[in-house]
Amino acid sequence: MSGICGVCQPGVNLTGTAVEPLAAVLSQTGASQRACLVRRSAAFGVARRWENQQLAEVCGLVVAADADVLNRSELQAIANKEAPDIACSTTAELLGALYVARGINFTALIHGSFAIAIWDERNRRLVLALDRIGIANLYYTVEAGRVLFASRSGALAACTERTDVNRAALVESLIVGGIPAPQSVYAGIERLRPGHYVVFENGRKTDHCYWDLKYAEERGRSEAQWVAELREGMGSAVWSATDGYAPEQTGAYLSGGTDSSSVVAFLTKRHAPANSFSIWFEDPRFSEAEFANTTAKAFATRHFERCLQAEDGITAIPKITEFYDEPCTNSSAIGAYYCALLARENGMQVMLAGDGGDELFAGNQRYAEDGIFQAYHRVPSWIREGILERSVALSGWKKGLRYVRRANMPLPNRLFRRTLFMSMPAEHIFEPDLLREVPPETWLRTAESHFRNAQAESDLNRWLYMDVKITLADNDLRKVVGTAEMAGMRVRFPLLDHRLTELSARIPSNLKLKGKEKRYIFKRALTGVLPEKVLYKKKHGFGVPLSKWLLQDARLNSWMREVLHDPKSRQRGIFRSDFIDRLLQLHQGEHAAYYGEIVWYLLVLEMWYRRHVECPQSAVAAR
Repeated sequence: MSGICGVCQPGVNLTGTAVEPLAAVLSQTGASQRACLVRRSAAFGVARRWENQQLAEVCGLVVAADADVLNRSELQAIANKEAPDIACSTTAELLGALYVARGINFTALIHGSFAIAIWDERNRRLVLALDRIGIANLYYTVEAGRVLFASRSGALAACTERTDVNRAALVESLIVGGIPAPQSVYAGIERLRPGHYVVFENGRKTDHCYWDLKYAEERGRSEAQWVAELREGMGSAVWSATDGYAPEQTGAYLSGGTDSSSVVAFLTKRHAPANSFSIWFEDPRFSEAEFANTTAKAFATRHFERCLQAEDGITAIPKITEFYDEPCTNSSAIGAYYCALLARENGMQVMLAGDGGDELFAGNQRYAEDGIFQAYHRVPSWIREGILERSVALSGWKKGLRYVRRANMPLPNRLFRRTLFMSMPAEHIFEPDLLREVPPETWLRTAESHFRNAQAESDLNRWLYMDVKITLADNDLRKVVGTAEMAGMRVRFPLLDHRLTELSARIPSNLKLKGKEKRYIFKRALTGVLPEKVLYKKKHGFGVPLSKWLLQDARLNSWMREVLHDPKSRQRGIFRSDFIDRLLQLHQGEHAAYYGEIVWYLLVLEMWYRRHVECPQSAVAAR
């Protein structure tokens, strides 16, 4: 574990004992070095695993930074010109100098991932800032007149009174895949939203958005022009992500899909031979070794791969449960962890991940599938309501009734109706007390907010915006960054370079999803770059055959049944006991893979409760 932390209380002479417990929790795996910087009203700390996790004092400012800056030379030039008297030998000092020169909005100058805290004693102001996409993490809470912040919510929970579980956030996470910002899994602890900074000043908190995706679609340009600009933008983003690391230290995840393959393709133009890393499975429904090997061969990479078995899952599950202080229900974390570990074992220091292509260029199948419901609304309302719906109702045609009911659902609710938790009656799944506390009409409030607030004209771009905020920032990035750190690896996301994301937002939506063809312009840009076999393959990613392992491996099956039949699990107050029984039965049936993922959700939640609620992080309370 690693990261930054701090306590701020204007007018109070703090000591190192205020921040030391936070730093202790952040570094409790023993892999980090701790340091503190204490000045009047502020005590900042760092659990340092990477060199860019730093503390500094600059012109009366106290700065804590966990910042992987990709444009340091550009920022240095600005600081030299506008704040020439400030020494900027470290990243934290440079960020402090930029704050002095440009004020709070200096964050808009930074390229890369970052979590930054600045205490400005002269103005009695605390600033907490996060990168545009949300690759980094920063949590905060206010308690007894002081602000506490940390890179992990568990550190704040262990050192404050904020230990009540946010059950509303837990239920939302079951629907959308991750705890949605600005919530955390703990009541009273918030997570900073991507592209935002929060200011605490004069006893007030204000939340500011300094960057967001704006879908201003540009018309009148040819496909060829978009193809050329996109191809150039992808190449620049990948090359920028290699900054600071030698070729022999730089690797790339290679699932065999178009996103990771495109990163490998452009990496090869800068670092040849590139280093690529894959995991695969004996079950062909999950293995993409054939496609990964096709890409590796096409670009002559130094390719490393590992076949995962059920025993690897047995080893990884307790590590993942221990590391994530918020429930990580994404089962592909197992594959991501072993891929990063493979890279570490072969000398890599940084890995380039392909995350982002689906959410920027419409690569998810549900975007295309929803077209059949959109088509329904292109029929004049007098025909839909007066003829079609009346005829379907009179006929009793079940499939037609389901179609009409789904088509008439408002967006984005319709997109989530395929999830088990939205397709079954809530009272059949959850305990009555939970439903009184978290009624179904609140389950999609964050998703609805993103969809509604997107600066976009088309529904497709509203979906993409929602998925950038939720699928990426609240789920996939948490998975990849966390499993990489577990393995001792840094990770960068070239497809999420903010200049490339801004380019994607300018591309007309009908060039992202053309009819039913997903990623249309993305594929055009990569035609002639990637092998056709890879470019037009079915999507898999780093999914693992967990459902099969839970059924067929004796140890995992025994563990699953022991946990889910334990009275403690049944009395947790979340899921009805008969729902758990029904789910275990369905898991053994025709759709084992689908129901097995839901079983995994229940297992993760229960193991998280046992490790992080019943046996929380050990630290002396900072009170």
